[in-house]
Amino acid sequence: METIDNLSNRGRFVKALMTGVTAFFAVVSYMLAIVIVKWNEPSLLNVVFSRDNVLSGVFIVIFWVAIDTWLNLNEVYRSRSYAYVVMFHVIEGVLGSVMLVFTQTMLGLPIYNRTFIILFGAISTATSIGLKIGFYVIMRRMRKKGRNIKHIVFVCDQQGETLLKLILKNFEWGYKITALVGDEYIVEKYKDRFDTYSINSVDLPSILTAKVEELIYACDFDSMTRIKHYIDVCTDFGVMFRLCSSFFNRLSSNVQVRYFDTQAVLTICNTPTDYTGLLVKRVFDILASLIVIIVGMPFFLIVALLIKIDSKGPIFFKQRRSGLRGKVFNLYKFRTMVDGADKMKSELVEQNEMSGPVFKMTNDPRITRIGKYLRKVGVDEFPQFINVLRGDMSIIGPRPPIPSEVEKYERWQMRRLSMRPGITCLWQVSRERNSVTFDEWMRLDMEYIDNWSISLDVVIMLKTVRTMLRADGK
Repeated sequence: METIDNLSNRGRFVKALMTGVTAFFAVVSYMLAIVIVKWNEPSLLNVVFSRDNVLSGVFIVIFWVAIDTWLNLNEVYRSRSYAYVVMFHVIEGVLGSVMLVFTQTMLGLPIYNRTFIILFGAISTATSIGLKIGFYVIMRRMRKKGRNIKHIVFVCDQQGETLLKLILKNFEWGYKITALVGDEYIVEKYKDRFDTYSINSVDLPSILTAKVEELIYACDFDSMTRIKHYIDVCTDFGVMFRLCSSFFNRLSSNVQVRYFDTQAVLTICNTPTDYTGLLVKRVFDILASLIVIIVGMPFFLIVALLIKIDSKGPIFFKQRRSGLRGKVFNLYKFRTMVDGADKMKSELVEQNEMSGPVFKMTNDPRITRIGKYLRKVGVDEFPQFINVLRGDMSIIGPRPPIPSEVEKYERWQMRRLSMRPGITCLWQVSRERNSVTFDEWMRLDMEYIDNWSISLDVVIMLKTVRTMLRADGK
């Protein structure tokens, strides 16, 4: 069995890219075979790019894409035997060549000779194998250097030690165990190598740190209640849950079963997994931010001048915020409060109008005259497009919290850190945004994460413009 890596959402994108590249080089191989066989022909380029050969090239693309999809040749693997790469691509080369000859025969397209077909099959197969092995070699070297690493919590008993040993043996798979939870045998055996915890007494939320992306549960089915608890905790934290068991091989399309060598693993994930869509989102963030910063520069200079005239202090307000997976970064805003406002917060805590760890009050005495207007129309948030360019934030996403607020989160609220924070979100575009409770705000963020799509981002963006025109911010 091959090891199928679906831990990274980039898999879908790379799979589609590799399929396209393989089909392209299959066409190139066909053209190269013609050049070799017809080397002495006059007007060689006219022969290579004749109408019949171009039509054959179209069929090659169709066949290679179909075969790649059928055999799942371009699934993204963290580890796979090179023997499997060679074997399946030889099958692809032979099968594709046979399908091409059959199609050319049925349509009356030119078939040069047996030597040509063998040459084409050999070149296309060698090219496909070279591309795939080259890709694997590059990725494995990157992981050996500490790149593309997945931080995981591993839970197992003696039965699940087989999978644990596979992961430890194959460092090029790119998995780093941050905590090991197990029975007495596992804890005693690995206590000098990892931070180990007893499965009977571990406080799971305490070890799901910000960097943990996945949890693998590889214990015997001794307690379904325990498994359900682990799934619930992972769901609350936005951490991918994998279940390794010998009792199943395939489940419904609502879950995914993948393999670590011969070990079946159940994958449950409640965060966005559409990597292509997320890539489009990121590209849009970069382009839109550049446009806003460049086009809006004259306006921002005017705002900066007004802030400076209105009150003493810096033009920009910088504050530490928690981003994706809890990563702390500096968030930038136009200053809307008097200089040193953070130090005055303790004096106003009793007037907090927001439930939960967030502070908010009407007629906050710390807000400057120009700051009150900037907040109404949301202009104070515009410097955050710099954060978007740096990759700390997205244009659309849950608002980034202050680290001290995160420390007070309930478990289910931690999942909002599983997506890149944004300048605007569902909460900010709701008509009741100034009166919504903290829990309602958090649930709106969960709703966004659960239902994320490009179309939803477009809707929120349009509603953000409407909200700015309403100028009812505080």
